[in-house]
Order: sequence, then structure tokens, then C-alpha cells
Amino acid sequence: MIARGPSSTAPAYATRPRRGLALLAALWLVVMISAAGLQFATAARERRALGVSAADRGRELAALEGALAEVQARLEGTLRAPVRRSARRASAPRDPWGQLPERLAPELTIGEVVVGVRSVDLGTVLNVNLAGERELAVLVGALLRDPVAASRVAQAIVDWRDEDDIPRASGAEAAQYRTAGRAVLPTNGPFRTLDDLDDVLGITPDIATVIRPYLTTDGMTRRINVNAAPEPVLRNVPGITEPLLRTVLAMRSGGRRVETIPALVTAVQGRGQAGESGRLELVRALEESITLDTRDIAIELTVREPRSVQPSRLVAVLRRGDDSTATIQGRRW
Repeated sequence: MIARGPSSTAPAYATRPRRGLALLAALWLVVMISAAGLQFATAARERRALGVSAADRGRELAALEGALAEVQARLEGTLRAPVRRSARRASAPRDPWGQLPERLAPELTIGEVVVGVRSVDLGTVLNVNLAGERELAVLVGALLRDPVAASRVAQAIVDWRDEDDIPRASGAEAAQYRTAGRAVLPTNGPFRTLDDLDDVLGITPDIATVIRPYLTTDGMTRRINVNAAPEPVLRNVPGITEPLLRTVLAMRSGGRRVETIPALVTAVQGRGQAGESGRLELVRALEESITLDTRDIAIELTVREPRSVQPSRLVAVLRRGDDSTATIQGRRW
């Protein structure tokens, strides 16, 4: 019998499994490196996107600040300009801040950023956080022509912002909101913006659309501009009567302004009809609750960027000073 030595092919068979494992390990290493590279690339893209977003945001905020400074300068310029006289009546000086939409451009370009400009004379609207239930009911009643619905809306608004959880007769507190299946409950605090009205129980989208133009959450003024406020707001002036209201509206439609409160009261009541003391008392009441000029303005500035899902916005309140200055009283982003 012939003895055979070790087979020369044995080592090759033995190394094949090891080579397969090595190949698998190499492939796995390539996959891991590729995955890590992809992860790093994704993270880098996200960081770049965040960096660009932060840069864009900073640029927009700077543009809003610049636009506010530009508006402030223009408003102060109108106060320092020579007083103009009305074309219809030479003795009637115009309000330097009157007819703001015509005086301020609807857009400003700050650098390369376009900023939309919207202005509101705060003497022509009611502050929903300061107005009482009666004031709100009078305003809403004049708009809806429905005293019952107006009372319900007014009470719901006051219940939303007051500190207690006791509902008024036609109002609603947290318990009523839960019963109605509402996800948003009353804050028992001030309205942040007029968008909060959409969450008030009893205010439908149609009602909100009607009342929003006559309300605001900005500023702290309670004085109504008798020469600019719309009729529903004028009805909230303490002491105003139907004859006074009709006289004011007739003067405005004829291009005239109320120059002084005593002259207005005298034009309606005459002298001696209600007694001099009664006339003077009415004059004092009106002078405490109205203004003849625009004194406080809310300026809303919005970046007009078509690619932005939520454009940057700045709202500032500017107060007119007796020294021809426009002072910023507050701002919100």
C-alpha cells in the first residue's frame, strides 16, 4: 500500500471560508462608512439650512427695525411740516396724522427686503382688552343689528379675559368650553392678538369677520378720535347723544372737522336750553373721552417674502408728542 502525503489542495479549501468572511467584513465596513458619510452629509446640509434660515431671519428682523425707524422719521416729518389748511374751509387745519394710509407708503424697501406697511389710528377702534361689557355690546350691536347676539358676544369676550371661572348669564367659562368640546379654553387673561377671537365660544367666523376691523389689542388708549372713528365706535363715547352723533357725521361728510368740543355742544344744544351748568358738564365729559386728532398709531410691518411660510412681522405703537416727536410706546413680534 502506498502511503500518501498531505494533499497540496487542503490549504486552499481551508482559506475559502476565511476569505468569504473577510469579504463580508470589507463590504460591511464599506456600508458603514457610506452610512456614516451620508449621515454626516445630511447633518451638514441641515446645519447649512439652519444657518441660512437663521441668517434670513436675522436679515428680516433687521429690515423690520429699519422700516420702523423709517416710518417713525416720516411721521415726525409730517408733524414738523407747515400746517395745511383744509381746501373746503380755510380756518380748519388738517390733522398731520390724519388719513394715514394715504400718507404712508404701503411698502418700504430696506436693503433688498420689501416690507409691507399697515397703519391703524388707535382712536378709531376699541381695545378688546380695555373695553367694558357695555362698550363691547354697543359696538357689536351696532354692527350685527342684533342686541341679543351682541350681549352674548360681549359677555363671552369679557369671560374669556377675566380672572374668575364664573360665567356671566350669556357668557362662557372653561366648563362651558369643555361641554362644547372646545380644545382651547379661556386664558383668563388679555387677548394676545385678535386671532384669539376665533377661539371665543359664540363668535362664529362670520361674526369675527364683521367685528375685527373695529377692535385692537395694541396700545392703551381709551380716547376716541371724533374726527376719524366710524359710527359704531363713536357710539361708545360717554355722553354722546343721537343729535351729537348726527352732527359729527354730517360735519365729516361735508369735509369739516370738529374743532372744539364746546363749539360742537353749542351747535347741537344751543345756549341756555339745557342750562349752562349742564352744557359745561357735557363738555367736560366729552373732553375726557375723545380726541380731535390722531394721537396713537399701531404700525404693522410685514416682510413680503414669497418663499417664507411664516413671514416675519413687527407691530409697534407710536404716540404723537406735543414736541413734534413720535415715540415708540411698545412693540410685539
